[in-house]
Amino acid sequence: MRKYRCDVFAALWVPYALLVYRFWFVTDDALISFRYARNLVRGYGLRFNLGEHVPVEGYSNFLWVMLCTVFDFFRMDINFWPLLVSFVCGTVLLWLVFDVLRRRLELNTTVAALATLALACFPPFALWSTSGMETVPFALLVFVTFERLVLRRDSAAGVSAGIAGLLLALIRLEGIAWVAVILILAIVSRRLAGQRGPRPFAVCTLIVCIGYAIYFGWRCWYFQELLPNTAYAKAELDAVRLVRGLNYVFSFALVFLSPFLILPGSLFALRRKRIAVGLPIAAMAWAFPAYSAIVTGDFMAMGRFLIPGLAFSTILLAWMLNDLWSVGWFRRSATVVAALIVIVVGLLPGLAEPWNCHLVPEPIRERFRFRFNKPEFDSEYDRWQHQIENTVKGTRLGKALRSYVSQRHLSDKRPSYVCGGIGAVAYYSDVYLYDSNGLVTPEVARRKLDHNQKLRTPGHEKWVPSEYFLKDNPTILFASVVENADSRGIAGACVREARALRQNYFDLRLDRRYVIDFARVPVDDENGSPRYIVTWTRIAADSDPQAAWNDFENRVRGLLRGEHLPLSR
Repeated sequence: MRKYRCDVFAALWVPYALLVYRFWFVTDDALISFRYARNLVRGYGLRFNLGEHVPVEGYSNFLWVMLCTVFDFFRMDINFWPLLVSFVCGTVLLWLVFDVLRRRLELNTTVAALATLALACFPPFALWSTSGMETVPFALLVFVTFERLVLRRDSAAGVSAGIAGLLLALIRLEGIAWVAVILILAIVSRRLAGQRGPRPFAVCTLIVCIGYAIYFGWRCWYFQELLPNTAYAKAELDAVRLVRGLNYVFSFALVFLSPFLILPGSLFALRRKRIAVGLPIAAMAWAFPAYSAIVTGDFMAMGRFLIPGLAFSTILLAWMLNDLWSVGWFRRSATVVAALIVIVVGLLPGLAEPWNCHLVPEPIRERFRFRFNKPEFDSEYDRWQHQIENTVKGTRLGKALRSYVSQRHLSDKRPSYVCGGIGAVAYYSDVYLYDSNGLVTPEVARRKLDHNQKLRTPGHEKWVPSEYFLKDNPTILFASVVENADSRGIAGACVREARALRQNYFDLRLDRRYVIDFARVPVDDENGSPRYIVTWTRIAADSDPQAAWNDFENRVRGLLRGEHLPLSR
């Protein structure tokens, strides 16, 4: 029987693996964790920016950073191995869901397979099984902790639940709260089932509390803060932002439609014969949409915050299908058709054209818009494409900055740069970064929000413009990469930047402090067209601003004559 279940699961795993392969990518925020890991391996400690200041905890995924440290220490490809670990975690989670449906809940094999297939073919689950972030490993630890405490047929497994719960508490900032939620639901579940033994819960609580207390004491000593800086960088909760969080959840449901099935699915879960496990499962399925609304949503593609609840929603779907399944060819065929419709409807919005289709028209979906960083309305697939593009652009800019700093031999002991999307730029440039969104810059993260200001995209409401950091005298205030252009095109880009610096910041007389500079930087393809970086670089204190601008203009004239700069490595 077990071999049979493995064969069925193998068939379910193939479409999941194909979808993961299709969505394989590294998102920009993942490289924030990668930079912390690399600096730790180099002996600088858990720091984003090097220096004598107190380290800033600009991450909320301690255990994941530690895992990335292992990869960096052994010089393993940081853009591959974390993604592979996430994919493996997704595979394990998929297997656990299928196994629980068959072994613990004793559902029909066909029904269990169809429900598991719905999860395997759900684009958000496949997408976040990659990305370089800890989303699916976190989801796996949530489910394992829940299974150890709630879904075991015998009493709860205190020791293994405690270990899983401790890992859950360490992998995400909010993990400790989810351990508490699962413990409460487990106690309720066991009492409904007539099992009142407190010992497993006491053992689990003891393991989690002791382990987490040690970690919490260390991080408070090391970072000298109660909470990570990322928590302060997020917007405060108010009525307007709560509505945006609700839009985040409802938009996700309108795109993929199958999330709406938790409504009827919860009714099936609360039937008397299964309420002991049905109540906590339904509660977990609802808990993650509630949490996502309370934290006012997320800017990334395909409902990242909602992923950990998908395993529980899958069980609700399985109960619905199982209760529809009955003796007779017609009822069984209708159940299979209904399941396949659910799978296809959920799959299509996550695919590329021409398959990317939405049953809910765009004008309706746009009414529940929660991202405001672009004037046009994006589909979730388009948002994923933008995340890929942002990582590519950040990587290119980071490498160009690194080359530029090495070429110029800047007088600053610690060359610095102002940036918004800090992940790839920081990882590949290795310069000190002032973060416009405040994730690693406490001064920005602790700004008080003007609640009358225009609503911004989730996670970006503390944003400040580059000139906010003028008091810190950043070495480079702005930089861009220009490629696929001849020397005249490069010159045109430099002239446009000079005009922007002088005209847009005339009141600040920024041209007395900064000058436009440019340098040729290496390209990935040796046969590619020349690539340049154009910067707003601070004029050295002992230099004459007019002389710096005269030098810039002379070099631009050389470009206009068709004279490319030599390529410096």
